[in-house]
Amino acid sequence: MSTATRPRNVTAAVLGLWLVLLCALGTGDAGAQQSGGTIRVLASWTGPEEEAFRQVLDAFTKKHHIRVEYQGTTALREVLLSDVRSGTPPDIAVLPSSGELTAYAEKDYLAKLDEVVPGSEYNPLWTPRLTENGPIYGVAVKADLKGIVWYDSARHGPGDLPALAADSRQWCVGMGDGATSGWPGTDWIEDILLRQQGKRVYEQWAEGELAWDDPRVAEAWRTWGELFSGAAAKTALRTDFRAAGKKLFAKRPSCALEHQGSFIRGSYPGPHRARFAYSADLLRLSGSPSAAYEVSAAHEVSGDFAALFKNTGHTGQALELMRYLAQVEGQRTWAEHTPARSAKPFSANSKVPVSVQGNDKVAQSIARTLKSSSLCLDASDAMPPRMRLAFQRAVLKFLSYPDAERQQRLGGLLGSLEKVHQSTEHSQGQGRGPDQPWPSTVCH
Repeated sequence: MSTATRPRNVTAAVLGLWLVLLCALGTGDAGAQQSGGTIRVLASWTGPEEEAFRQVLDAFTKKHHIRVEYQGTTALREVLLSDVRSGTPPDIAVLPSSGELTAYAEKDYLAKLDEVVPGSEYNPLWTPRLTENGPIYGVAVKADLKGIVWYDSARHGPGDLPALAADSRQWCVGMGDGATSGWPGTDWIEDILLRQQGKRVYEQWAEGELAWDDPRVAEAWRTWGELFSGAAAKTALRTDFRAAGKKLFAKRPSCALEHQGSFIRGSYPGPHRARFAYSADLLRLSGSPSAAYEVSAAHEVSGDFAALFKNTGHTGQALELMRYLAQVEGQRTWAEHTPARSAKPFSANSKVPVSVQGNDKVAQSIARTLKSSSLCLDASDAMPPRMRLAFQRAVLKFLSYPDAERQQRLGGLLGSLEKVHQSTEHSQGQGRGPDQPWPSTVCH
C-alpha cells in the first residue's frame, strides 16, 4: 500500500461480507440523494496531502466549471462501505490497492473508464481490470516504489550498508497499524520472494496459482526470519510502523535502516537527509545464509487507485474529473501545488516528466524507476481480502515464535495459510472467489 497513513479501520473480512450483502441490497437511487452539480470525491489524504489535492480540484473546477466536494478520512474503508450500503456512494473514491477496487468492480458498482483513461500512457498494472483484456475500472493517480531501504546519509554512506543490513539490530521495523498490523512484514516477504525466485514465481503466488506451503515460498519466510530474531522481533511487534523510521534521525539512533516504500520519506523528520538503496543489491551483499538471490529487473510497486461509482447522478461530470486526474495536466498540477514541506506525489503516467520533482535527486531517481518496463504490484494488496488479512496475522505470529521454534513451526503456519488460499475457491483461469477475484496480472 502506498499512503503514509495507511488507514485500516475495518478488516478485510468485513469488506468481503458487506460487498456480498450490498450486491443483494443494491445501492438505491443514489443520484437523487446527491446535490445539484457538485461531485463528491472520497480519499484518505489529510493534512498537507489534502491541501495539495484540493489545489488540483480547484484547478479542475476553474477550468471545467464543475464543483467538487472532497472528503478526506483516515477511516476510508469504513466510510466508503457505509456510504455504499446506505445508497449514497461518492462519485469517485481513491482506494489504497487494486485489490479493493476490483472487489467493487466484481459486484458491478463501478463504471468503465476506457474512454477517459489514456491507456497508452500507463503500464497495464496501473489500470485495474477484472480480466486481462477486459475494460478498465480504475487508474492509479499516485504511485509508490517498494523494495527499497532508507538510511540517513548524514551518518552513513553506501559502503556502510551491507554490514548494517547483516545486523538485525540495525533495522528500524514496526509491525503496528491497527486492524492491519503486520503489513510491513508482508512487504518484506514479498520483496524477498521476488528477489530469490524471480518474477514468474512471484506472479504465480500473487495470482493464487502457487501453494503457500511451496518450498520457494517457505524459503522467503525463512530468510526473513534469519534477519529478525530475538530482541529485533520483539521490538518490531510492539512498534507502530509510523514510529519505526523516525529512529533513523534521532540524536542517538537505535537503528540505521528501514525497509519501506517511497511514501515514507515524507514523514521523516529529516527527509532531505534520507537516501535509499535497492533491497535487491543490499540483501544480496549482506551475506544472509539463505541469500540465493536472483538478479531480477522487476521492481515492486503500489498505488492509490481512483474509481468511479455508477448511478450517482453525476457520471458525466465525474468522468471529466477522472480524465483530468489521469492525464498529464492534472498530474503536473498536483506536483506543482504540493507544499514545500511535503514530498511531491509520484505519477504512474509515463508522460509526466521526471522534472516535476524539481531538483530533488532522490525523488527523481524514484520517478525514473517507476517508469521502468518491469514492474510488479504489491502482491498482498492484490490478493482477496481474507487472504491478505490471514497473511498479515501470520507475519505477527511468525515473529512471536521463540527463535528456537520459529523454523520448526513455519510448516504449520504456511499450511494454515494454504487452507485459507484453498477456501477462496480459486479456480485457475477463472480467478473467482467468494469475496474478491484473484488478480489476473500482477507483473508487466
